[in-house]
Amino acid sequence: MSPTPEQFWNAWRTESALRELAERWLTKPDGEWAEESEELYRLIDGDPDRALQVIFCAAQLTTEPMHLANLAAGPLEDFLGRHGERYLDVFHALALRERALREVLDGVWQGSMPKRVWHRIEILKQSAFS
Repeated sequence: MSPTPEQFWNAWRTESALRELAERWLTKPDGEWAEESEELYRLIDGDPDRALQVIFCAAQLTTEPMHLANLAAGPLEDFLGRHGERYLDVFHALALRERALREVLDGVWQGSMPKRVWHRIEILKQSAFS
């Protein structure tokens, strides 16, 4: 059984390994591919639930515009391109109430996302700062 949207959003609060990876990813040198990036992309490919929990953790741990932009244009876009269809309801439920998620989604472009996924993300992006 898949976690609820709230469990995805808050998993890092009880699982330190999620927070540690998110913190390492956020503090890696800007623009560099590092071990943290490799680890996160392995999760995106092999354990999307856990990858999403790390991405959500990173979104909550920073307000730095460059970090949010890198998260949006990197792991989050790739995640949505590969797994967006499966997780659309999670994104919808959380984006309606979590400003941090809306701010990260605002930096996402379509990339490899299927049209149906992109359309739903665009709707959420429209309310990014409301």
